[in-house]
Amino acid sequence: MDHKVLPDHLIYLTLHGSRAYGTETPQSDYDIRGVAIAPLKQYFGTRKWEQLQGSSPYLNGFLHKRFPEAPEDTDCEVFNIQKFLRLAADSNPNILDILFAHPDDWLYATPIWERIYEKRHSFLSMRVKFTYTGYAMSQLKRIETHRKWLLEPPKAKPSRAAFGLPEHKALIPKDIQDLAESMIQKKIQEWQLDSIREHLSEDEREEFKANLAGYFEMVHGRPFEQEGSHEREQAAIQVGIHKELYKKLDSERRYKQAMHHWKQYQGWLKNRNPARAKLEKEFGYDCKHASHLVRLLLSAEELLSTGDLSVRHPHAKLLREVRGGAWNYDELIAWANEQDAKIQELAKLKKLPKSPDREMLDQFATDLIFSFYGVSV
Repeated sequence: MDHKVLPDHLIYLTLHGSRAYGTETPQSDYDIRGVAIAPLKQYFGTRKWEQLQGSSPYLNGFLHKRFPEAPEDTDCEVFNIQKFLRLAADSNPNILDILFAHPDDWLYATPIWERIYEKRHSFLSMRVKFTYTGYAMSQLKRIETHRKWLLEPPKAKPSRAAFGLPEHKALIPKDIQDLAESMIQKKIQEWQLDSIREHLSEDEREEFKANLAGYFEMVHGRPFEQEGSHEREQAAIQVGIHKELYKKLDSERRYKQAMHHWKQYQGWLKNRNPARAKLEKEFGYDCKHASHLVRLLLSAEELLSTGDLSVRHPHAKLLREVRGGAWNYDELIAWANEQDAKIQELAKLKKLPKSPDREMLDQFATDLIFSFYGVSV
């Protein structure tokens, strides 16, 4: 589906981002998001449509009715209802922001969208604990990376020689490197028990870890260390990679990581927003990322304690202050740690279901699509 046929299929359009959160400044962009029901052939045919991105005169028209000062090339993104409802059931924070957007921020809504909005709480589950804290930690990682670049900028482009590698020739062919890396990563993923936290009790996970450690020590004659620098080497041993080969693989991997880090740093220097760069220099970290971090963790607290989500954020004033540099770096980290501990405790109350009723939501999505097309089932 393209922008030409979108007018016949759009069911919802809303403000998104800072102007929906209530944290905008006069300089803030306008972001809009929407949902559409694709032509029937794209549900049953060979070509599926999932989302549409880019500026659209049609979509911008709804925005300009309310905000005539908005630019003509406003950021727009419209999701096919299938993908939208699937991501909502997966507790995707960006999608839940669209689903729970305050009606005053809606730019366009049909009766079908109103049916979805009435059922919005049916999409919530305990998954929000992991998705919201996961998104928050990604913001924290960016903050920490940028802070390190501010305080200890890389001095020179990495050289292969610094990692004990020949300058113009890989020690191991790339296809062998890729195969070995995939085997190691697969084994490491088997050890990441947090990914199956929902399916095991705390006692069961601890028992599983103990059994895994005992098995490793019995087979390899050395203690198992899931945390720390030896995890990759232990995984390599498990999948049968010889120690000398692993050393070469690891040297290549560390060089690639260093190069990736260097390229990221160069891109950051080149593409930094001047205003944000000024704030970073003044406060020692990226305050805008910090504001997103705080918003996500506060939203996680609200979801786990009330079973609801206020997109127009009740702590909008605090979020604006954080973005303006009200907290120093240590205060931010201390608050994040305290908030994470609070979220862990709230999660124990289990006020939300373990997972949404997928069968019911599948039938709901089907009914909406057929209703849109006037099809009886």
